[in-house]
Amino acid sequence: MRIGEFAAKNNTTIDTVRHYMDLSLLTPDKEGSFYDFEESCQEDYNTIISLKNIGFTLSEIQTLMLYERIGRHTEYSRQKTYRAFFHNKVKWIEAELLRLEEMRNKLKQTLEFMPVESEKPHPSSGVPINALRLVHCNECQSSYVLTEGRVENGQIISGRLTCTCGDVLEIRDGILFGKGSLDPDTCDSIEETFIDDYVQTTHVDYLKNLHMSLQWARNNYDFSKHRNRVILELGSGRGFFLRNVVDRISEDSLYIAVDHNPRAMAWLKESLSDVIVDRNILFLCCDFKRIPLKPGSVSAMVDATGSSNYAFDHEDFLLDSLMQLLSNDSTLYGHYLVFESFAFNSMVPEGSRKWFRKESIRDRLNKLGFSELKEYETSPISEGGPREDFFVKGESIHNYLYMGELKG
Repeated sequence: MRIGEFAAKNNTTIDTVRHYMDLSLLTPDKEGSFYDFEESCQEDYNTIISLKNIGFTLSEIQTLMLYERIGRHTEYSRQKTYRAFFHNKVKWIEAELLRLEEMRNKLKQTLEFMPVESEKPHPSSGVPINALRLVHCNECQSSYVLTEGRVENGQIISGRLTCTCGDVLEIRDGILFGKGSLDPDTCDSIEETFIDDYVQTTHVDYLKNLHMSLQWARNNYDFSKHRNRVILELGSGRGFFLRNVVDRISEDSLYIAVDHNPRAMAWLKESLSDVIVDRNILFLCCDFKRIPLKPGSVSAMVDATGSSNYAFDHEDFLLDSLMQLLSNDSTLYGHYLVFESFAFNSMVPEGSRKWFRKESIRDRLNKLGFSELKEYETSPISEGGPREDFFVKGESIHNYLYMGELKG
């Protein structure tokens, strides 16, 4: 019978049969360009499955079958050889059981000393009161005043900010809502197991690049020089960047995490609730082009793929619209997605592709007045995951990190 028929008869795949053939576990005759699986192949396949079912590896099965085939054993010598193999396998299993038992005991001991997650609620966090002096109306260029709200330990948990022109911003669950935030009903919910799910469903190469980027940023970004000043992060999303640098942020700095997705912002705030109690962090949900901050108030801008994500749907460069927020001596920490080339069916629109090329990004940043301090690139990769579905066959992407200062 042909290979397809043989695979179907044994409820397996053609790839599995071919793998067994590569290991010489199955040795069908070849007639022309086709293989013919006779009764001897069926017997060999049955032997493979029976040995696998009692714990033998394919390598061990290969050795056993070679003994039998080459030695052409009598029944006595066959039993003797198999008995020796089986005896050794039993000894290995017994040793493995002892090792696993020891591992289980060590794990149980470790678990006993691991702290149980506290059932005590996390302290409430909200909009730092000292951040109000920076909240600025985009309509009339005036400041907002807290007209009503609930304040706990210097944090505004809920309330309303009103401008003299009548414009109103709301604070809900410790998050400041500006203009242009997404409708929560249109956003995917984020479960507590998000990080676990993300790691399990994202290609390992993408995860490696993400880690290398975050590690380089952690080793090279000096947030201490922004003490008593403002750090603005564009597109905080699930907080991969903030999570890796939160312990490096000075207690005297104000860190503003901006995203237009209210569900992502709420999840990020909750997931960091136990580590941000001694930090001044403002969670701001709004459109990136309508950030309600005083011009010239930002000392450092973290563009952690915010511009790249924006460029998937827009042809302009996001930072062009945000330069007025930066002080004259500000620092840019940029993370950008760079394509090696674009496939004919690329998900990047033709008009936006320049913002996914390293030279175009560097040229634009130079024209905006930035002087490069450092840069870093990861290796190119070609696969992402369910949440990085912008890969198509034939494209490879790497992360480009840029650190620069605004020139006088």
